[in-house]
Formats: sequence, structure tokens, C-alpha cells
Amino acid sequence: MAVSTQDFGALKDGRTAHLFTISTSAGSQVVLTDFGATVVKVIVPDGLGRLGDVALGFDQVSFYEQDVGNFGAVCGRFANRLSRASLPLDRRVYPLVRNDGPNTLHGGAVGFHHRLWSGEALGEDGVRFTLFSPDGEEGFPGDLSVSVVYRMSEENVLSIEYEAAAGSKNTVANLTNHSYWNLDGDTCGSILDHSIRLHASQFTPINEFTVPDGRILPVKGVFDLRAYRALREGVQSQDEQILKGNGYDHNFVLDGYDGKSLFKAADLKGAVSGRRMEVWTTLPGIQLYTGNHFSGLPGKGGMRYNKNAGVALETQFYPDAPHHPAWPQPKVRAGETQRSRTEFRFFVD
Repeated sequence: MAVSTQDFGALKDGRTAHLFTISTSAGSQVVLTDFGATVVKVIVPDGLGRLGDVALGFDQVSFYEQDVGNFGAVCGRFANRLSRASLPLDRRVYPLVRNDGPNTLHGGAVGFHHRLWSGEALGEDGVRFTLFSPDGEEGFPGDLSVSVVYRMSEENVLSIEYEAAAGSKNTVANLTNHSYWNLDGDTCGSILDHSIRLHASQFTPINEFTVPDGRILPVKGVFDLRAYRALREGVQSQDEQILKGNGYDHNFVLDGYDGKSLFKAADLKGAVSGRRMEVWTTLPGIQLYTGNHFSGLPGKGGMRYNKNAGVALETQFYPDAPHHPAWPQPKVRAGETQRSRTEFRFFVD
């Protein structure tokens, strides 16, 4: 195992972004950048032992600066959507920055995915990124100090540990990684023939603004993913919820959540590569998003990312949770630290 660093180019303000590469003895790699605490590449073997990149992304940091889909980044202070661009907290409603129709998405106009973090190698297998978000940033109350630690193991387990420490005021934190996966390789072009299984018997249906409408319903039809199912079946269906999201763009209520334990949330299989990925987490929800709005983005190696080029599996508190007090809450009390963990485990069949 080893960690190496190199420059990743200049940002618009003249600061330099960096790449951090974690390498295993067998040749697997995770490449990260301090811009957005972002996963740039995940290189793991296929069923024939050939190494390939399974994470969508870009060759230049300038494309990450354009904010075209949060590729691989850590989203915050509140990942996913908050309706009416507002945060109810402690009997007060804080107005936030609108950046998604009437909503706040992924923390606002300049979320954590659009910030240059401080990065440092941790031994031979990890990288830590840290960020300070001041009181009032994008409208959110209270100072928040954030740490995200990525580690890669010889067994091809990519782990992400999140810490969000509140200052002198109560606040919220809902942090996720927004990687887009294609287990057949990032040049494959589509994930529609990937098979997915979610360990979730309920989901939160969305309204016309892609925000949960307040209900928690049992999964059925193309939302019953408790057994392996091809993504194509759902994405190309005429289900009312699929039409609202232009594909899957929904939060699933995970069955194994108890507030502290790491449990399996999802399984994903490539169509032809023999690769399989498990998602484990300590968080209550997972957002399934099938890259519904890609339209020819220039990806790595000259690849074009069109609709459904990758699938995101974002572990999280439910979107819009502060507006629904009965749901698990992302509140971080003054002086306290919120901790969570997510793992992406790669296998070959």
C-alpha cells in the first residue's frame, strides 16, 4: 500500500488543486482530489483480472469547477434537497440559497463539492480532507468543522468516514459521496443493464420538484428492488414516480438502520465485467440516481457521458428531513460531533 500526491491544476482563483492516489499491492487504486474531497478514479479488477476505472469523472479540475453533476464529490452542508430553500431548526426557519428551482440542492450555490479542502495522507492507505463552514454560509446556522477520511484496503474496500463537529450553535449536517458508478468501466456508456438490489422495503415518493412529498410507502412494482433487478426495467417504465424523476431519483428507507451499526444497504452488478459492488453504511437512507440528466458531458479519456452513463448510490439522511420531524434527523447540537461511515466493497463473480 502507498499514497502519492501530485498537482491537479490551477483553479479559477489561482489556487492549486491536488491529486492523492492510494495504491494497493495488487494494482487497485483510488484517486482523490482536494477540490470537493472528490473521488476521481476507482480502479479495480474485473472477472478476468483486468484493471479498470469504475467511477465517472474528469481529467481536468476545471470540469469539476463547472459544477455539472457533483461527480465523486462530498456534498454538504445538507446533501440532496431541502424544500422551499428553507431549514426549520429549533422553532426558527432559516432561509437558504435557492439553486434548484424552489429548493436548495447539495448545500446551495457553493456547496462543499465546490470548495477546496485541506488534504493530507494518512499512513499508507488513507487520505483525510478537512473543511470549515462558517455560521451563515449559504444560510445555514452555526459553524461546522468537517473531516472526511478515505481508505482503500488490499481487499478492495473503499471506506469513507465522515465527522461533522458543530460550534457554539445547533446546526445540521447531511454528508454523502456523489460518485457515479459503472462497473463495466467508465467507458462502457450505460448502466441500464446493471442489476441492483436494495435492502429497503420502503421509499419516499417525490413530488413534481423531485422532493419527498412526506409519505413513506412500501416498495412495489419497479421500486421493489429487494431482489436483483435490471435498472433498465425501472428507468424505461411508465411508472408515475419514474416519470417525475426522469428515471430513478429516489430515497429508499433502509431496513438495517439502528443509528450506530454498519449494515449492507445495496448490491450492484455489472452487466458484462463480472464486477460486483456492495454498499454498507450507518445511515438511514440511500438515494438511487441513474444519471438522468447527462447529455454528452466530456468525461475522462475523451469519453462522452450521456443519459444513464452512471448510477449514484448516495448514503444519507432522507432528503428534506428537517421538514418531517418524525424522520431520522441530521441535527448536530452545539459542541457535539456527528459521525457516519460508508463502505464500497468491490468483488468479482
